[in-house]
Amino acid sequence: MQSVFRAFFLLSLAALSLAAGSVAFAQEAPPPCPCPEPPPPPDPVWFGKADFSFLSTSGNTDTTSIGAALELNYRPKPWLFTIKGGYLKGATDGVTTAESFVGSLRASRDLTERIDVFVGGSYLRNRFSGIENLYGFDGGAGYKLLLGPAHFLRVEGGVGYTHEEDIIADTFTTSRNYPNAKAGLAYKWQFTKNAFFTNDFGYLLDLDETANWFITDKAAITANISKIFALQASWTLLYRNQPVIGFGHTDTATAIGLVAKFP
Repeated sequence: MQSVFRAFFLLSLAALSLAAGSVAFAQEAPPPCPCPEPPPPPDPVWFGKADFSFLSTSGNTDTTSIGAALELNYRPKPWLFTIKGGYLKGATDGVTTAESFVGSLRASRDLTERIDVFVGGSYLRNRFSGIENLYGFDGGAGYKLLLGPAHFLRVEGGVGYTHEEDIIADTFTTSRNYPNAKAGLAYKWQFTKNAFFTNDFGYLLDLDETANWFITDKAAITANISKIFALQASWTLLYRNQPVIGFGHTDTATAIGLVAKFP
């Protein structure tokens, strides 16, 4: 009988020793390494946006304004190819009072994180500013002064060639060609997670007749309402220092519309 108790005691002692060893091993074992975070998705090669705006008022004067724009980008790094187009039309009591079309094509290449070079062409038609056709071709370089995330600022400069056709006496046009110098500024302020302010400024100088220069500017506030759609309010300026006789220096447009981003 004593041998049975002795065997039971030894087995119990061995079991307790194994349990204690297991607990100690479990306490001393290093914790498993945390799972690494998945890498961020790659930047899309194709991306862009389209926007549409409409404004209508009625009463003593009926006015309507419509606008549409498209931007398409192709980015096989370090290259970026961009196509832009925009149309704006305004009417008062059924009579067209403003109409313009702009378009551009640009290829740019990053040399460093901050420096890039570009070449491109642009087109402007705004008969209510006296411009029948304005074709431009240019190349130059840009420099990023601020890289974000809250503030982004890029400046650029270049030279090129312009073909200008102006409206004379409503029915005739005159044309001339000249070398040009261009400067530009692009600024973005991401002031909340879903809202940001942008301003795109451009300057074109006629190198043959330096009194003939143009300023373009577009300021906009955009607020995202989903991953695809956003609301945008914008203000656009076209200023010509030496306008055609019968036309003013300044044209502006204000728009509120919907922006769709893709992908």
